[in-house]
Amino acid sequence: MGEEILREDKDYITTISINRPEKKNALNGAALVKMGDILADLQKNDDTRVIVIRGAGDDIFCSGVDLSGGGESFKETIKGMEYCLASLIGYSRPIIAMISGPALGAGLDIAAISDFRIASETAKFGVPLVKLGRTYYYTAIHRLTNLLGIAAAKELLLRGRPVDAKRAMEIGLVNQVVPSGQLMNATYSLAKELAEENAPLAVRATKIMIQKLTEHRGIDPRIEPELKALADEANNSEDAREGVRAMLEKRKPKFTGR
Repeated sequence: MGEEILREDKDYITTISINRPEKKNALNGAALVKMGDILADLQKNDDTRVIVIRGAGDDIFCSGVDLSGGGESFKETIKGMEYCLASLIGYSRPIIAMISGPALGAGLDIAAISDFRIASETAKFGVPLVKLGRTYYYTAIHRLTNLLGIAAAKELLLRGRPVDAKRAMEIGLVNQVVPSGQLMNATYSLAKELAEENAPLAVRATKIMIQKLTEHRGIDPRIEPELKALADEANNSEDAREGVRAMLEKRKPKFTGR
């Protein structure tokens, strides 16, 4: 199927495209590591002033983590996810998520980490993990709660149902919603503005200051072991295994609370 993550550099803008259409752009370990490597390289590259992250094609942004591998493959995917997300969080210049179609689970987290989210009318956003017997990781819950506030974060996290672009705009999840045919123009107009009209050192310094100020109100290390234990208990449960089996077998899961 070719490269799973594509990179294009043009006029101070780098486009990173998730290119796994056969998996609805779900991310496996190799794709996540590749994206992390690209971001690490761009961190050292002053020729790029803005990153645009998108799904290849017009149908889907990212349907989350690829859960079909199981076992060691899933462990490698989680390691890749940690590396990729750390690279995204640490990137010191603006990131724009260009969202067409679903942005689910890890796809929503990538969008939430981005500095701007431009969505088409076809976009959908959700965290369906409770329907799979799993939980969003506590760091991602913290990000989403900071971004949306408690009420809207609970709507996404506890119901596990996607919201459409209109609702995403209402709860502050996206910056702009445009007709599908205008998504590329709206995204790259913003990218061009950030890259060419604003001083790059000032933009970089401002983004870093916002990050540092946000981190200062971050997760209290005194409760982090408890948060990790809660996530691990849910994600390693029999219900979690049943949720993935049911998804792959296209049936309703039978949860037992164990």
